[in-house]
Amino acid sequence: MKTPLLTLSFLLMLTSAVFAQTKISGTIKSQKGKPLSNAGIAIKDSYDGSTSDKDGKFSFTTDEKDSKQLLVTLVGYEPHIQTVQLTGSAIELTIELDELATELNTVVVSAGTMEANDNRKMAQLKSLDIATTAGAEADIVSALQTLPGTQATSSQQGLLVRGGAANETKMYFDGMLIKNPYLNDLPDIASRGRFSPFMFKGMSFSAGGYSAQYGQALSSALVLESKDLEPRTTTGVSLMSVGGGIVQTNKFKNSSLQVGGQYINLQPYYGLVKQDANWNYAPRSYGGSVNYKQKTGSTGMFKFFSEFSSGKVGLDVDNLDDLSKPGNYLNKNNNLLVNSTYRQFLSDKVKLDAGVTFSTDRDSLKYNTDKIGDYDRMAEGRGMITYFYGRLSSLRTGVEYYNSHKYQRFNDKEREFTDNMAAAFVETDHYFTRSLVARLGLRVENSSLLNQANLAPRASLSYKLSQFSQVSVAYGKFYQSPEDIVLVQSKNLDYQSADHYILNYQYMSDKRTFRVEAYYKNYDGLVKNSGDYFNNSGRGYARGVDIFWRDSKTIPTADYWISYSYLDTKRNFNDFPVEARPNFAATHTANLVYKQYVRPIHSQVGFTYTFASGRPYYNPNNPVFMSDKTRDFHNLSMNVSYLTRIMNQFTVVYLSVSNIPGFNNVYGYNYSTDGSVRKAIEPPAKRTLFLGVFITIGGSDFNAL
Repeated sequence: MKTPLLTLSFLLMLTSAVFAQTKISGTIKSQKGKPLSNAGIAIKDSYDGSTSDKDGKFSFTTDEKDSKQLLVTLVGYEPHIQTVQLTGSAIELTIELDELATELNTVVVSAGTMEANDNRKMAQLKSLDIATTAGAEADIVSALQTLPGTQATSSQQGLLVRGGAANETKMYFDGMLIKNPYLNDLPDIASRGRFSPFMFKGMSFSAGGYSAQYGQALSSALVLESKDLEPRTTTGVSLMSVGGGIVQTNKFKNSSLQVGGQYINLQPYYGLVKQDANWNYAPRSYGGSVNYKQKTGSTGMFKFFSEFSSGKVGLDVDNLDDLSKPGNYLNKNNNLLVNSTYRQFLSDKVKLDAGVTFSTDRDSLKYNTDKIGDYDRMAEGRGMITYFYGRLSSLRTGVEYYNSHKYQRFNDKEREFTDNMAAAFVETDHYFTRSLVARLGLRVENSSLLNQANLAPRASLSYKLSQFSQVSVAYGKFYQSPEDIVLVQSKNLDYQSADHYILNYQYMSDKRTFRVEAYYKNYDGLVKNSGDYFNNSGRGYARGVDIFWRDSKTIPTADYWISYSYLDTKRNFNDFPVEARPNFAATHTANLVYKQYVRPIHSQVGFTYTFASGRPYYNPNNPVFMSDKTRDFHNLSMNVSYLTRIMNQFTVVYLSVSNIPGFNNVYGYNYSTDGSVRKAIEPPAKRTLFLGVFITIGGSDFNAL
């Protein structure tokens, strides 16, 4: 009897075990309903699981009981976890997996903005692009002038964007406003920017509709993000046809320190290359910088940057009322910038960004016997909290405070002003799905000088059409205080404003970019000079289309881009008697930039061709205001970068030549008081030539290009 009883007991136990198993089956799909094969499905912390077949189907049984977590994984998709109750009853599931958030499958806010970040695959212009763009000579603004929406090189200092004046574009360094980003100011001659492109890991150039984080710019914002810790200890030596410099970089465990200096003297260069400008004191300058970075914890970064520069330049300018008595212009400039920022994740979802900046800029000018002094001082404090929510969304809120002071002296006469401006902003990038994102922002500013506040709403919506393409629309209201040169004379003014409307389409793959953008801008409250006083009665508009194409795939080891801009704009501002196209606005602008790397000889050759249709200028002898136009602008430049070694140290030999054919470009004309004499405003030289040898001691190789 014992044997049958034992057998029966064993069979009952086996039957109980079989009936305790739970069968789990179902289908794995994408969000679009496409069956997904090779997905791994398993009970977490067990050996029970299966893999989906070509139809996305799976099935397996498990001995686990009660409440367990089911984990589904597949390369290219977000892991999926859900709770299942294991009671022995069969479970049938249909599971949808979300694609991983990558640059190719996630929509980004793009209207008005062209980003260039060394960590992004789809960057438009990186630091090395700027340094190797023919004709730019490693100047950030000059290189950006090859992008759509900008105007070609002119006699005005700064970046001219979509019908806006140069002062309507502002530059930001790690989120902090830079008051004086350019070198010595000269009559009818544009100056270079102060910063090297190699200081920055990311650049975001917005031709309109920019983020609520930034203000005081009617047209455009250029946001520069500096590099984090330097990767290695090096010594950089620069030997140039216009001077020299040295930079020492020390890399420590959690910090880096970079100290550098340079001296520039164009007198020997001007002795070799014919100049059309009458220099009485060739540009000379010297400067030094300190750049310190400290990693704080696992997510924090402290940055400190300080730069001092001093320059002197003199120019004889024609006195068109009496050509026998030319004007003598001499300017000495001293500039100091201190910029410090701190970034830290306070938790997994909260990030703090804070910074302070202080700058001074002093010009000591002499024009004939007149002595002119101009002094700028600005201090800024900024704090921003970013809260990350959902899978991709974020909410930013911040406050800013600016203290700015302007002082001018003309012989024994003086005038000055001080303004305290407070600002606050809130902005969200809200992802409804991975294919649809909205950016909604609001910015408020209050000026003690103007005794006025403004409220600026901004909004954009972007939708991803396919893996590589998306469409965006944007609207924004933007305010800017009158220029300092106006405020120092009249303080009873209001903000100037501009409304931006933007429609954008872009296609981006790893090695190709196509972008087309239409826009309309309406200006209101522009400053007018009636002769006796200033007021805010000016108005204007700008509308147009920008097109950009970049391709580094079709031609082996080559990279090129083409940009085209159409601009229709008129405004009534300054001393304009009627609404007219301003002298800085060309109707058509086009650029072709080509770079070819020749691997066998470790060299890169680049060419840039720029075209701009004629610009209007004021002719006092023509009763129709601003109806005369200059001839079309043409420029063909080239550069060559040769990578080699000197004393076994990595070396770049760089040669660039602008305006190779020698086009006679004219930016406009100046007239005598009675209109009987005129003189063309031209570049200081028909061609420019630059030769440099850059040696890096320690750590660099031929992968630089």
